[in-house]
Amino acid sequence: MSDVIYTFQGKDITMNVCIQIRAVVDILQENLKITFEEAMLRFYCSKTYRILQETENALWAESAEYIADRYFAEMA
Repeated sequence: MSDVIYTFQGKDITMNVCIQIRAVVDILQENLKITFEEAMLRFYCSKTYRILQETENALWAESAEYIADRYFAEMA
């Protein structure tokens, strides 16, 4: 059984958040032409990632494209 890392209204959403992170990283890789590791590091060091971890704001429920757009806006 996996550990609960992220919750929203008392429900485990860890898998949802992990899926979103992976999808955003894929978008960063494609758009920036960088490795998976570089994309992960850049995203993990961003304000957008910190906001994503604050599950009460429900950013995790948005599309990966929307989250990536927020990341790119932050970096601009």
